[in-house]
Amino acid sequence: MNVTFDWNEWYFIITTIIILSLFYPIRNYFPSILVLIIWVFCIGLVASIDYFLLATPFKMYYFSDNKTYELSGALYHLFMYPCASLLFLFGYDKWELYGKKTVVYILCWTGFSLFFEWLAVKNHALTYTGWKLFYSIPTYPIASILLLLVFHYSKKKLLDIQISK
Repeated sequence: MNVTFDWNEWYFIITTIIILSLFYPIRNYFPSILVLIIWVFCIGLVASIDYFLLATPFKMYYFSDNKTYELSGALYHLFMYPCASLLFLFGYDKWELYGKKTVVYILCWTGFSLFFEWLAVKNHALTYTGWKLFYSIPTYPIASILLLLVFHYSKKKLLDIQISK
């Protein structure tokens, strides 16, 4: 593992601290088991997609400023994506953004995610080697829909368990 500590590592650290501080106040909104399910799902989904696109033969992008896996990239996999997903679900559930509101909500988060990805590229936290920002346009809504499906399924199963007790 080739590690150099420069601005992009600070970018990873700063943005991870920001997302953790946004997650902290809402951490008890969902039952702990639901948070764990979403956390594991996010790590699995992101890791699968990233490793698929990072690996041979694609090598579409890499995290940080060198092609080897860096610890700073692990921060994103372990904290950034799950916390951002739980913030997404918090807004969705708390403000009951169902039906047509869901479409608008997903589009807003997609816009924010594209902006955030662009910032990551500008700060050399993400380096494209074949990927283009516009490839991410369908990726975020698909990931959001998958996240909502897992959320609803898990929430229903947890409610069924509570009712059966």
